[in-house]
Amino acid sequence: MSEIRFSVVIPLFNKATTIVRSIESVLHQTLAAYEIIVVDNGSTDDGASLVNGIKDARIRLLQQVNQGVSAARNAGIAAATGTHIALLDADDAWAPGFLAAMQDLIAAQPEAGWFASGYAFRYEDGDKAPSHPTLEAFSAGLLPDYFAVVSQGDMVATASSVVLPANVLQQVGGFAEGERIGEDQDLWARIALQYPVAFDPAVFAYYYQDSPDMATKARVDTKEWPFIARLEKAGRTLPFERQKTLYQYLSRQLVGQASQLVLAREFDAAQKILGKPLAKISGLRWAYWQVRNYLHI
Repeated sequence: MSEIRFSVVIPLFNKATTIVRSIESVLHQTLAAYEIIVVDNGSTDDGASLVNGIKDARIRLLQQVNQGVSAARNAGIAAATGTHIALLDADDAWAPGFLAAMQDLIAAQPEAGWFASGYAFRYEDGDKAPSHPTLEAFSAGLLPDYFAVVSQGDMVATASSVVLPANVLQQVGGFAEGERIGEDQDLWARIALQYPVAFDPAVFAYYYQDSPDMATKARVDTKEWPFIARLEKAGRTLPFERQKTLYQYLSRQLVGQASQLVLAREFDAAQKILGKPLAKISGLRWAYWQVRNYLHI
């Protein structure tokens, strides 16, 4: 195998309070990154100045007008010169062994379309592991069926725990731009439709929950997330078993979106989404009613 060179891409938008923590977690890796590309996506705080204040020749700061996180990630990917793109959000961080673990996973499973480590949600009072019921006995390697895993539990990869081969991105394209949510799940799924994916359940990435402007907290879409319709269409040509697990995953996403809408008291939009035939496949429509009961509606 040729030398693995990690290009770290960090999108930045008004994260002056956390960007230094994120970059320092890259600088403290036991395996050095080849380059660190920070894309300032039209920030109005002093985050870019803080990046410029970190003296490391591997750091490059790109600046552009605000076009959304997908455009920022795509700009960083386009500028990268490494063999593999390691993504990290400006309010998250890696444990020191993340890149070394990903190098080992790549060497063991070079045919994979993406690679990810385990991650934990980091709260002020401690860490919380995501739920992966089907992976309790799994050790590092290729997932038997990505969609089966994520249809039964939390996401396996986040935009701070995944590494993408540059040549795969050239083939499948980057992040969908102009969409408020789901752009990361869309890319992981598009690649998983064409390649096996590799996972190391050891926790090396931390998904911080203390940022006031987190996307998951600030964004509630009343229309079906666009990536769901795209993947549903792509699944029509799949063999039955693969189509089945893909549609179970998409059904779970629809129910999850409906539950978010209920919490936002967008009841008509939630009912509309749950009325879609795809939403009924997972058998999880009861989750919507659980949320309503929780709100005493």
